[in-house]
Amino acid sequence: MKINQIKKYNLFKNTKVLKLEKLENQGVCNILYKIQTPKKEYILRAFKYAHTNKKSRKNEVKIQNKAFKKNIAAKVYIHDEKNSLMICNFLKGHHKEKLKKKDIKTLVKSIKKLHNIKVKDKPYKMEDDFKNYKKTLKDKKSKQIIKASLKEFEKIKKYKFKKVLCHHDLNKNNILFNKNKVKFIDWEFSCVNDIFFDLANISFEFNLKKKQEKILLKKYFKKVKSQDIKKLASYKLVYENLWSLWFKALEQR
Repeated sequence: MKINQIKKYNLFKNTKVLKLEKLENQGVCNILYKIQTPKKEYILRAFKYAHTNKKSRKNEVKIQNKAFKKNIAAKVYIHDEKNSLMICNFLKGHHKEKLKKKDIKTLVKSIKKLHNIKVKDKPYKMEDDFKNYKKTLKDKKSKQIIKASLKEFEKIKKYKFKKVLCHHDLNKNNILFNKNKVKFIDWEFSCVNDIFFDLANISFEFNLKKKQEKILLKKYFKKVKSQDIKKLASYKLVYENLWSLWFKALEQR
């Protein structure tokens, strides 16, 4: 990616592009660049892979801009389908490896804002992903993971489905802490799912202890029920297994 390639966009028509820098930390699905102008900084995401659903990127832009209005995401200025890239404003902040009690509280505030975003999309049928992986991943370990996951879904079906818009990929690198605020990046997997999937993301990625999980649930729901703890445990297993299979499938591609 070179400066001349981005000068064509109207966003940079009346300003000078001082620097285009490939970032040190890169995502799995995107190549990330930082664009610097005299007054503002931007992030450019060049997509490595095309989604099988052609509407996925448009949906991502729509949801991310809704999240921007909630002050939990970057604004999307440019989505160039032809050249497979997106340009947003650059968010300042830092990633955390571990969470303190105050971090969980701040994080939950942003998650609740996210879950309050209204979309008309149908719920994501996560169980279907495992059934599809069953057709393509034939190694012994994958088969064991798929079998255990489908069994876990039988437990999950006993609980009430709490439908919200989920980010669906709340790993440490997609969460930015800045003072007393938290914002999220990389919205490409966002979809309608159960509240507990995002909460399970957090619990698994930050390796929360039982006491921290109770804090997480209490900050979100105010009261913690025994079934909430069980439901979180089931979704944690499903979350771990889903991404394990996703990476396995990506290796095959």
